[in-house]
Amino acid sequence: MPKATFNHLPDEKRERILRTATQLFAERGFNRTDMNEIAKRSGVAKGSLYNYFRSKDDLFLHVCRDAIERSRKATWGEVQDQWDIYQVVDHIFRYHVRFEFSFPEYHRLHLNFSSSRMERFADKLALESEQHTSRRLKHLLKEGIRERIVRSDLDVSMAAFMINSLYILFMASLVSRYFQIRMKEYLDIEEDLTPESLESYLNRVIKFIDNFLRPLRGKEKKTLRTGEKG
Repeated sequence: MPKATFNHLPDEKRERILRTATQLFAERGFNRTDMNEIAKRSGVAKGSLYNYFRSKDDLFLHVCRDAIERSRKATWGEVQDQWDIYQVVDHIFRYHVRFEFSFPEYHRLHLNFSSSRMERFADKLALESEQHTSRRLKHLLKEGIRERIVRSDLDVSMAAFMINSLYILFMASLVSRYFQIRMKEYLDIEEDLTPESLESYLNRVIKFIDNFLRPLRGKEKKTLRTGEKG
């Protein structure tokens, strides 16, 4: 948590420090980011960040929590209460792709604090990052089963995990060269990924989730039971 002095700063100065720290942590990672460099680029006195944060760890945690909250608001903020699971999945995937292209540093931060060398931050941030989406998806899936628009034999927890995992990996491919190459290999993509070319692959992911969740028709149920080809 920041010290009280940080919250008493003018909004513009506070935002400038946050944005600069976010960019540097996202570009360089935690270990290669220097507090004095953040101060210099923010236009504040060398060493003054320690008037606002007890340590670099505290600043990094605050930056990550700010990124989690901004990302959550951008993705879920316009979701309507009456939407079903299909409308929500369509919205969060499409809307967050636009958000990722505008603010790629937020997902880079996510990849940073979720890496194997950052366990001390993962312990503090994992639930904050995942719990909201986990609960919302599980609730929507259960509602879908109750309303008979989602297959009744669905493992809700596993389905929620699968949807979120596809979501995270798809978004990671927008900011990580490794995950981009990985997605292009698995989805047989030869062209460069742009907001325009990405649309067709996004449609494939959303359609895959839709088909997976929909109630099985009679013929499909029989095929699954007998192992016959449809």
